[in-house]
Amino acid sequence: MRGTIAAILFLVLAGCATTGTNEDISKMAEGYYNRGIHHLQTKDYEKAMVEFQRSINTDPKYKMSYYATGMVYDMMGKLSDAEKYYKEAIDIDSEFSDAYNALGTVYMKQKKWKEALKAFQKALQNKMYATPHIAHVNIGDVYLNLEDYPKAIESYREAKRYANQDYIIYRLGMALSRAGKTKEAIAEFQEGVALTPKNPDMRLALGLALLKDGNKNAALTELKKVVEFAPQSDAAKTARDYIITLAPDAAKKQKTR
Repeated sequence: MRGTIAAILFLVLAGCATTGTNEDISKMAEGYYNRGIHHLQTKDYEKAMVEFQRSINTDPKYKMSYYATGMVYDMMGKLSDAEKYYKEAIDIDSEFSDAYNALGTVYMKQKKWKEALKAFQKALQNKMYATPHIAHVNIGDVYLNLEDYPKAIESYREAKRYANQDYIIYRLGMALSRAGKTKEAIAEFQEGVALTPKNPDMRLALGLALLKDGNKNAALTELKKVVEFAPQSDAAKTARDYIITLAPDAAKKQKTR
């Protein structure tokens, strides 16, 4: 008798687990997803993958877990697997801009430039995309790699229109510099320095642009700031090399500090 009751109870509970409402199933999937994100933040990729897979098994239409699984594979360098999961997320939501953007970065890592551009442009087609500047930056990076500087500049300017952030300003300045638009590059780097005064890469870029423009004294000032603010950085190492060439006496003073 007890065995029969236990069997009936098991069937009832099993039925509740498999016949919940769509809302209940979605919440369960979201719960597994959130656990996975927690593990991902601590770089425990194995546990994160387990939770994301549980989420997918619970609700095969929960797009975020496909996207997150793609992110894990991407971080692990398994680009074909990352591509597969990003595409599955897109199959669920054809306007999933974040997934399109992530797919584009996978193509970039493989130097599949045309495919990357197509994915980034698809991300931007969604007018509700919350972070369009990211896709514009990535488009700029593609064109920078292709040495198409006018298009890179255009893309970075568009990104800056949405978000005036230091890393965007830096990229824009670098593209302008490579395009031979030195004075425009200087203006961007100066804006970047005003925004993040202790950014060694920005200071170094400004110093080199000033040097390229023939302003040796201003360039030296910026190069010394690089060494002052970030003495152990790669930028400081480069700055010291220039200081030694441009002003040997100043270089000796830098070493004695």
